[in-house]
Amino acid sequence: MKFFARGWVVLTMLVSANGYAELQQLDDNYLSSIDGQSGLSVDMDIGMSIGEVAYFDDGNSLQLQGIKLGDAANINNRAHMEFDIDIESDGGLLIGYDIQPTRFYISDIKLDDNVVNGFGGFGWDFAIKGTTKLHSNGLANPSEGVVFDTSYSLTDGRFIYQTNGNEIFFDDISMSVEAPGVIWEPSSTGPGISFRVPSYKGTFNIGGIRFASGADSTIVNYDKTAASSLPSFGSLRGDFDMSANYEIQGGGRFGVSGIRIDSQHTINSMNLIYSDDGNELAFKDISGWYNVDDMRIDVANDSYGDKALAVTVSQITGAFDIGRIEAGAAGKSFGSVGIDFDFSDQVVDGVTYSNRYFVKAGGNAAAGRQGMTIDTMWSLADANVSYTDNGNTVIFSGLSSHGHGTVTVDVTSAGFQGGEEFFDGLRIGFEDFRGSYKIDGLKVGDDSKPLQGGTELLLALGVYPAYDFNLNGQVTLGAGGRSGEGITINSDIVISEGNAALMIDENGKGLWVTGLNYDIHLRDMTVDMTAEGIEIVKGESWSTMDISDLRIGDKTSSGSFGRFVLQQYETGSSMVIKPGGAGDVCVGGTGSSSGACSSSGGVWEQRGDEGITVNLKQIFAEAVDDVKRNRFMWETNRVNGTNDTGMQLIFDNITTNDGDGVNNTYGFRNDISIDVYQTKVVKKTNGADSRGVVGNKGDEKILDGSQPEGYRYVSSPTAADMANRPVGFAVQAHTHFKELSIDNVQFKHANLQEGAVGIHGFSLQNVSINSNLTATPID
Repeated sequence: MKFFARGWVVLTMLVSANGYAELQQLDDNYLSSIDGQSGLSVDMDIGMSIGEVAYFDDGNSLQLQGIKLGDAANINNRAHMEFDIDIESDGGLLIGYDIQPTRFYISDIKLDDNVVNGFGGFGWDFAIKGTTKLHSNGLANPSEGVVFDTSYSLTDGRFIYQTNGNEIFFDDISMSVEAPGVIWEPSSTGPGISFRVPSYKGTFNIGGIRFASGADSTIVNYDKTAASSLPSFGSLRGDFDMSANYEIQGGGRFGVSGIRIDSQHTINSMNLIYSDDGNELAFKDISGWYNVDDMRIDVANDSYGDKALAVTVSQITGAFDIGRIEAGAAGKSFGSVGIDFDFSDQVVDGVTYSNRYFVKAGGNAAAGRQGMTIDTMWSLADANVSYTDNGNTVIFSGLSSHGHGTVTVDVTSAGFQGGEEFFDGLRIGFEDFRGSYKIDGLKVGDDSKPLQGGTELLLALGVYPAYDFNLNGQVTLGAGGRSGEGITINSDIVISEGNAALMIDENGKGLWVTGLNYDIHLRDMTVDMTAEGIEIVKGESWSTMDISDLRIGDKTSSGSFGRFVLQQYETGSSMVIKPGGAGDVCVGGTGSSSGACSSSGGVWEQRGDEGITVNLKQIFAEAVDDVKRNRFMWETNRVNGTNDTGMQLIFDNITTNDGDGVNNTYGFRNDISIDVYQTKVVKKTNGADSRGVVGNKGDEKILDGSQPEGYRYVSSPTAADMANRPVGFAVQAHTHFKELSIDNVQFKHANLQEGAVGIHGFSLQNVSINSNLTATPID
């Protein structure tokens, strides 16, 4: 691990002609600012301009170019800094500092003298005031390390990332931090440094996350008033109480040189709050831990043979709990979430997947010469996600994922370049991205409970129990929502050769859509926080989902129902995600009270004030062309499974309207409430179940810790028995629309260019369907 410069010296600082790094004679006025009576006070004005600093790793170089340090308002002027140094009565060295608004800037980062592509520019603005105290025992025994306490406040902060003249920047940053008893000492595991932080507490605030393009570049223009008028993603604030240990040593994974980092982190408490025009999404009472084992940083060749900054990790493990997730003006809670995870190597179908990321200069080729490209492979060997609603818990068990591909990162502005359309914001591109994930099933209560189905209840939210995909395309996150702060998303995604499970067991058997090709486009989709919760509104969206085979059983060899093609074209569709589930529900009957529900033969359930409610509204628009239209096609009797060789049934130009034939604002609506709740479970047959517990058909299952299997069957449960009903994953849905019209129904043979119209249009009006579904263990 060495620092070199071009040619013959270890480190060369190429100072520009108007730089301020030269030595200067101290005049009487400057000397008068140094007070030696009770310590040392130093006032200094510093400016720095360095052409390049290069880091070499096994002959490969990482170059930081165009480095400057100066006043934040004008980086060509010097920054003012004040330092007070004193020896305290206990022998500790106390350093106080007051650094006035300062900017540190790197114009570009490149690899191995690549004169074409760069990572882009980075800028940091800050003003810091604080103290650092070095303890006397650390000074007296330097071989045993250095102990110091630090406390500081950061104001006037800004972090800037710039590519090709466009910027994403975190604006108006402030932070207050206290870290006592920090220890630097020689590593106990080998040559290197051990860095121990027993306590790291503080608060932070990011006033705005903004986008600037072209002439609005904040690296060039520091006008705070102008910056505050730029579009914003919103603001972020929080507090934290953490501790950590780091072991930093030399030695990479490729060659001899490099850096190795092993670390352990504990989150004692944390709160994060995102704000959009005064409406908040809050993650409260966060706690947990995570460990990073054998992370190596190198400059090495990626899978394409290009030089890259290589970050590889042997294992990352951890667990987090979010005690309360709040949204909306009322401060209602979705509930709490927990996750444990293990990112480590795994072998899938004879291929070893690991966690490695090769970051090289230059993003999307058409976007310009700056940006980042990440050749990535990931391996999530195992994870469990728990969701708790009013004290009831469901666990999404056995989540695993793996894959590889290329990710590009650019900050772009709207327009066409190189024949490709770009949008304002942070553009994340996907190239040959091949991946897979699966969820084994649900567990209710805790991790010791039996695995069961139920993940298919999430299909209404677009979550599949298992999914294999090949992905290409881009997602651009723009600043500003429907009005004011928020997020605007423009996206073009193509999924090919995909396999998605609609229902699946732990052995991979179920209902599969295979040979999936899915082309999805979003324009001006906005994400905002509102008084109700999270609101997502699509400006315009169109997609084509082409399913080669719908299979029951195995995803590759089971019999097929045939081919299905679904085209969708929507304008103004929306989704609102609100805290709070179904509340009081009458299951299996009707009635708005417990007595009325029981009289109708139903079961009255009080599901509490936590949970999730999703209001979906789809506006099916009139067809524009052969791509932007709503159409459903079913094809069977294909020749050797070849598409467009069989018989097709086509429902064409499907639209919604408000029942007046003119307006189209009501749409096709699904109101879905999700809760975790105790529910009635009855035995399906007489005799013993799979665990040997005996009961009769129709008996109700009641949890009982005194029983060998933890439950018993009861024919006539008492109120106390009902309080111990099993916990289930409960979904209440209300589907409704005013009018859904189909322009025509066609029958088409492969030998015909056009289909024959069998039905010239029909409509369904004023439809309202209510349903209650609960996933519980089956015995």
